[in-house]
Formats: sequence, structure tokens, C-alpha cells
Amino acid sequence: MTEEKKNKDQEDIMYLRMSLNERIQHALLFTSFITLILTGFGLKFPEAFWVKWIVYIIGDHAFEARGIVHRVASIVMIAASIYHLFYIFFVPRGKQLLKDFLPCKQDLVDFKDSMLYLLGKTDEKPRLGRFSYIEKMEYWAVVWGTIIMGATGFILWFENIFLKIVGTTGMDISTAIHYYEAILASLAILVWHFYFIFINPDVAPMNKAWSKGYLTREQMEHEHPLELEELDRKATESAWAEANSNADTDAENKSEEEKNNKQS
Repeated sequence: MTEEKKNKDQEDIMYLRMSLNERIQHALLFTSFITLILTGFGLKFPEAFWVKWIVYIIGDHAFEARGIVHRVASIVMIAASIYHLFYIFFVPRGKQLLKDFLPCKQDLVDFKDSMLYLLGKTDEKPRLGRFSYIEKMEYWAVVWGTIIMGATGFILWFENIFLKIVGTTGMDISTAIHYYEAILASLAILVWHFYFIFINPDVAPMNKAWSKGYLTREQMEHEHPLELEELDRKATESAWAEANSNADTDAENKSEEEKNNKQS
């Protein structure tokens, strides 16, 4: 095999980034979140031009439909979150996912090196593993936001019950937290997350891992070189183990064949 063909074969290798299960979870989270943004801010800003467009399309029952859709979307998000908890605690791949998302000291080093690289103080870009400090921050921000929005949304949904428990002050606080957390979450997704998925020059026009599930070797070398090295190491060890196993099997077969020939 020529070196050129070998390199081409390596370029054709695709690396699993998100399994089908994980892509479905992401799709449920994404669609429910966008729906909650539209229906939630539609209530807060009924005079906004885009809200008027929705009202024009839906008709006279737009306000009633908004409330129903908002609640259905919240149920979808909560259900997806509950399943995600099951996934990261009881499914082997999910357990590894959680382990890789946990913050570590290296994240601080990577952050420092990234700042030096972006400021032009060094020409060496930090070499990252499966998840960068940015991706970890995004993940835990989603966890935090889901808990806060879910809890306050639940209180506002069942106002008649919780009003007796937390009083008007508690309801006002829940409303404020729900509103400002919604703004924060929207900005985090629409500005920060969307930038790294669609606008970032390294992946533009789109990082297809969320839809296709795979990255090319070139993308892995650029975005996750440490993870790629680990995958290559495991592949090499597996190949050596398989070669040794085959050699042992061949030796046993040859020995058995020689033994049979002597007996005959």
C-alpha cells in the first residue's frame, strides 16, 4: 500500500461523535427549547413584530394555543432530561459521557492557553480531548438552566397551589427568575452555542456532528487531537491483540496438523 493511498484511507475514516440515541436526545432538547423561547417571549412581548406574524398565521386562538404549546414543550424537555439522567447513570456510553464532561484541572490550563493563542501571545493552539472547557461549560449551563427553568416554570404553571405556599412574593420571585434565566439561556444558545456550531471559521458552514453523528479525521485532528491519539492507540492495541490471537490460532492449528500427520 502506497503512502498516498494509506493517507487517503485515513482521511475516509469517520469517528463517532454523537450516537443516534444522543442525537435524538439533542433534537428533543433543541426543538423543545426553541419552542419554549418563542411561546414564552411571545407572552412577554405580545406587540413584537414576530409575535404579530404568528398571531396572524394562527388566528384568534393564538394566545390560547401559545399556552398549550408552551406547556407541551416543557413536558417534552423535562421528559428528555429525565431520560438523559437514566442515560448517564445506567448506560455504559452515557456513564463515559458524564465522566468526560466533568471539569478537571486541565480545563484551566486549556483556558489559559486558549487566551494566549487568541491574543497572539503564542502560535500553538491548545490540544483538546473529547470535550473542551467550552463544551463542558455549555453542558453544565444547560443542566443548571433546565433545573432553574423547570422548577420556576412548575411553580408558575400551578399557581393556585404554590401561591398558598410561597405567597405573592414567592410568585414574583419565581416569575423574575424564570424570565431572566430565559434571557440568559437564549443568549447562551443563540449567540454562544450557535457560533461554535455554525459561524466558527473552523467548522463553517456547520459542524455536522449533531445531525450526522460523525467527524472526519481532519476535523478530529483540528478539534480533538488528544481524543484522536487515544482512539488511534486503542485501535493499534486492538490490531496487535488480534494479530497475536490469529498467530496463536495458526500455531495451534499447525501443531494439531503435525500431530495428526505423525499418527497417520
